[in-house]
Amino acid sequence: MRPRVPHAPRRRFMALAALAALPWIASFACVVYRPIVTRPPTLGDELIQLDAARRDGLLTQEEYDTRRAETIAAWKRIGDAPIVEAKKAEQGAEQKPAPATDTATPPAGPK
Repeated sequence: MRPRVPHAPRRRFMALAALAALPWIASFACVVYRPIVTRPPTLGDELIQLDAARRDGLLTQEEYDTRRAETIAAWKRIGDAPIVEAKKAEQGAEQKPAPATDTATPPAGPK
């Protein structure tokens, strides 16, 4: 039979190993869970992409001019759209109650 070895040295080693690994684990968690922030393309980004496609030969000059005009017109429509706040939209929905219909009783009419 093997002689019994006390568990105190093993527990001490495990505790020290866990403490030593803690900063490494914490730094790894910060890197893994970093949020990815994306933004929608701007008008300038879209025009740059169109110009690059034209320079690379993917678009003819006529196609480039047409798509450029469409892109600018779309951005103008977005800029001209009215801004509606969420609270005002919610209040408008609350003020218009749905018409009440009662299906349990038949409509009253001449007999």
